Amino acid sequence: MNKNKINNVIKRDGSVVDFDRVKIFNAIFKAMKSVGKSDRKVAEKATGNVVEILERTFSAEETPTVEQIQDIVEITLIKLGEATVAKDYILYRKEREKIREEKKIILNKEILDEVDKAFDTNGLRVLASRYLIKNYKGEVIENPKELFTRCTVNDAIGDLLHDAKLYDREGKQEIRETEGKEEFEEKAYHEWLSKGTSIGKYKLNLNHIHTLARTYKLLNSEGRMRKDFPEIISMLESGELKEHEREIEEYYDLIVSKKFMPNTPALANFGNVHGMGSACFVLGIEDSMDSIMSTLKDAAMIFKAGGGCGYNFSKLRPSGDIVKSTSGIASGPISFMTLYDKMTEVISQGGIRRGANMGVLNVDHPDIEAFVKAKEGNTILRNFNISVMLNDEFWQCYNGKKPFPLRNPRNREQISQVDPVYLFDTIAYEARNFAEPGLLFLDNINKRNPMLKSLGPITTTNPCGEVLLYPNESCNLGSINVYEFIKESIKEDSSSKEKSIDWESLASAVRIGTRFLDNINDVNNFPFEKIRDITRKTRKIGLGVMGVGDLLYELGIKYDSEQGLKFMEELMEFINFHSKLESIKLAEERGVFPMFKESFYPEGEMPCEGFYQKEDWKQKWNAVIEGIKKHGIRNAFTTVIAPTGSISMIAGTSSGIEPLFSLVFEKRVVVGSFYYVNRVFEKELKNLGLYTPQMLEKISHNGGSLDGIAEVPETMQTIFVTAADISPEMHVRAQAAFQKWVDSSISKTINMPAEATVDDVKNAYLLAYKLGCKGITVYRDGSLESQVLVTKKKKKLEIKPVNGEVPTEEEEKEKMCPVCGTELAKEEGCATCMNCGWSKCI
Repeated sequence: MNKNKINNVIKRDGSVVDFDRVKIFNAIFKAMKSVGKSDRKVAEKATGNVVEILERTFSAEETPTVEQIQDIVEITLIKLGEATVAKDYILYRKEREKIREEKKIILNKEILDEVDKAFDTNGLRVLASRYLIKNYKGEVIENPKELFTRCTVNDAIGDLLHDAKLYDREGKQEIRETEGKEEFEEKAYHEWLSKGTSIGKYKLNLNHIHTLARTYKLLNSEGRMRKDFPEIISMLESGELKEHEREIEEYYDLIVSKKFMPNTPALANFGNVHGMGSACFVLGIEDSMDSIMSTLKDAAMIFKAGGGCGYNFSKLRPSGDIVKSTSGIASGPISFMTLYDKMTEVISQGGIRRGANMGVLNVDHPDIEAFVKAKEGNTILRNFNISVMLNDEFWQCYNGKKPFPLRNPRNREQISQVDPVYLFDTIAYEARNFAEPGLLFLDNINKRNPMLKSLGPITTTNPCGEVLLYPNESCNLGSINVYEFIKESIKEDSSSKEKSIDWESLASAVRIGTRFLDNINDVNNFPFEKIRDITRKTRKIGLGVMGVGDLLYELGIKYDSEQGLKFMEELMEFINFHSKLESIKLAEERGVFPMFKESFYPEGEMPCEGFYQKEDWKQKWNAVIEGIKKHGIRNAFTTVIAPTGSISMIAGTSSGIEPLFSLVFEKRVVVGSFYYVNRVFEKELKNLGLYTPQMLEKISHNGGSLDGIAEVPETMQTIFVTAADISPEMHVRAQAAFQKWVDSSISKTINMPAEATVDDVKNAYLLAYKLGCKGITVYRDGSLESQVLVTKKKKKLEIKPVNGEVPTEEEEKEKMCPVCGTELAKEEGCATCMNCGWSKCI
């Protein structure tokens, strides 16, 4: 019989694509690996047989379907005597079919596209529940492909308006009148929409046109626009600006490949009605009722648009102080915090996220002891994380064992004093038993602050504690999924594979991600002009990472080891280095951040501690310094490590820099329960022939850890550690390893076992401070599950549990995810749902 070369395949959605025999090989080899037969020669032989049958069966005019090819694979495997493999392949097909049907239900669609297929069902559930547009009935009417397209088109408007044909880097253009002009009225926007105005092949929706007009007005007000707005629209319609398809495609491909994800507001809001892409804001509070209530209103509007807020309440006079204007008595910062807490309770963050706050109080405030104990029993400030800001004077008194003065912020007069050792013990005690407060270290935060001389010290963070901001500053966040940069190569002396990092691809992703985040400073629909103006003076961005835990598993590197710590440093240095190079390039093209000359950059300084330890450099940092001297830099900060709960679930990877919380956990649904298994761990279990329901149940009941499970090889137990397996000291050292090369700060939880003592907490605090961490959050297992009484004896703390008491219904609710009902875990500095990604912080 004649053979005909197979050129195409008909996919399930009816589309025709090129035939690729590698896909057949991969499917067969995957089935073989699942039954412990990693024989590439047999897989290649089977693939050859399948191709031969296809060429004999189908004429030159016929094109096989995916299902027909899979049927032939099953028959071929059986004929080759691989019945077990064939059986597993059949089961795999059925499982894939089941997953496809499940995805269709989640996305409310009949046919899946390539983007739907690229994301797992859990990621699609998160997208459907929080990100995809719904109709008034709550039905999903947008798919992931459309979501990622509208987001990236919106962001690339920043690239378009910085095109040299349109943009004057020097800002020497005549400022055009925009107010009251017809081209900036809604009618004109709808006319351009009806004409199908586009950036190349990407049509703009009405929200994109709003972004284009808003960004034009902003840049025009700075004398940077060379063209009138209607001229730019005409250039778009004529195709003169179609080359900016490239940026859209770069951003889109990076997101769809799961190599980068912007933070939730940008992903959900760009190209949508709100248009706000910033996640984090810091608001200032002065000691007046007008300021307190004005800030309260501003926070409410930010929550409505999908952001979170941080505040430092230290300027408010202490409780009991005289209010001169009324001759009354001040109620103190905590009373006003409860007001903010109540407001947060009733405002939903744009239907995407619940409001989140960070309340900071300086350690020398007279109300500091009450503040430290404010979260006891979790009865108030439930929508707040709280942190104490420790200063230099506190450490001097602590080390010198002398009284620490507490000062009235109204006039800075000392009104009392406290034993610093006792206060430190109290903070540690509260954190041990109630998971708060956290600590912030003023000197570490400002040691490499580029704006210290011009703007003074930073004293406030965002809700999760990792973004260091001045009042009315915001930050734009996104994360590189480092797990997606693993590459495999065959060892020369064997058929086994060697895994490493594709550093070249990672560098490219960092540069594209940096550009994406910088654009947000211009295209963003800021909640207030004052926030827009302050934010754009420093143009801070926060490029971070996720997938670190999975990456280390895949590379066979133990998280809590010297090798692990060195790798973390090398990874973060690489990311910071390339983000700085791109920021320099952006400065050359678009100009430096407005306060560049008032920063320390012209003096050759850098905002990360690792820069000052030249003996540890792996990158050519002198090139960065030379680049800044020549062109300046676009962003005061470029790196931060933020929580990635939702976006890491979309990407199907581990959160931030955290080790995995659990290798296996039970997921309960209406019809029963099943086990969610980490994908890297699942692969290794199958390779060892240990993937059974009984094994999954055993690991799940062991807290998701391999510790003490004899059936699992010791080498595997060494690599696949969980958060609970790692000592508090190594958690701190891991945070410090990343902090060495991070400009801003880091959101991470220092996990501690149930039996951890107050001294253990104190030791973690002191180590974090010594190693240069800018803040720290500890969580002792079970610290929110029981009530404790405190007695003071000679200024020492004794812990006396209340035996026989059970949590109230309200306390039980606090332990469960309000979205899906799964028990919450402490991760990335916050109570987080391991099932749907909901987080108290974000």
